[in-house]
Amino acid sequence: MNSKVDPARIILATSLVPQRDHALQSAAVASWRAAGFAVISVNGAKEADIVRTEFPGVEVVTAARTAEQFAKKPVPYIHDLLAALRAACAGRDLAACTVGIINADIFIRPLPDLAPVIRREAKGALLLGPRVDVAARAEFQSFTPTGNETYSFGYDYFLMSGDLLNDFAESPFCMGMPFWDYWMPLVALLQGRPLKAVTTPVALHVSHETRWDDTIYLFFHALISYVIELCRTGTRRDVSAESRQFDLMFDALSHIYAGVFARGTEPAPGANTPPEAGVAALADFYDRFQQVAVHHIKSRATPISIGES
Repeated sequence: MNSKVDPARIILATSLVPQRDHALQSAAVASWRAAGFAVISVNGAKEADIVRTEFPGVEVVTAARTAEQFAKKPVPYIHDLLAALRAACAGRDLAACTVGIINADIFIRPLPDLAPVIRREAKGALLLGPRVDVAARAEFQSFTPTGNETYSFGYDYFLMSGDLLNDFAESPFCMGMPFWDYWMPLVALLQGRPLKAVTTPVALHVSHETRWDDTIYLFFHALISYVIELCRTGTRRDVSAESRQFDLMFDALSHIYAGVFARGTEPAPGANTPPEAGVAALADFYDRFQQVAVHHIKSRATPISIGES
């Protein structure tokens, strides 16, 4: 996974999608380069050569495998993007590298202090980047902040110093599928890393309908299971009263989720499918967990403002 990008620059990893929304993705890539970022696209073997042709000048890293089996499209795993970033920093102290992951359709506005602020604020921390939706690509150039922008609930880019790369273990989360944008900040938070949220409209995105099928529940289960396991194996806890209270709440969450998951996925007696009430309870649990996760992340993230020109 060796990359040719300059590790002295801020390095962004993404996964460009060939033969789809080329103008939009090209505008996004051009905005990243204009901001001074180096760009890596991680793609499976089916797409890598096509991406090289469609996006000349972008360093393309071929992932050994993709999540196509359950995502139904050849999207790369997040841990493969992180591995590509780690390889791109080879030869430098990881802590001296500034790296990030970004969705392929995100336009970065040309703010003069963007790179210096990112380098400073990303040291030892995870920067969270929400987006502002616009109606059309033409608005990338004409957009003027009003101070009343509505930001996305989730995040479309993350930036960090390279020493955080080792915090994220292999997982089922992948680009183009849900909840990796909750998984990354929750992992960082549970590892004791500071979270910082960009509160300036840096990232723009053309609004479009998002449709998920039943695979969304696989990723919901993966998110909750991963958080529970990380809490169980965490090494930074002590024997303080706060830690003992945490243990109690963790045990309660584990027990409740195990029961709700079983009732929502196991067939009812004499039936081939789970009972409707059990499925509804599981869906409600996921909705409530998402609300808690969003609130937890946002309430613990320090706001970071980047000056306009």
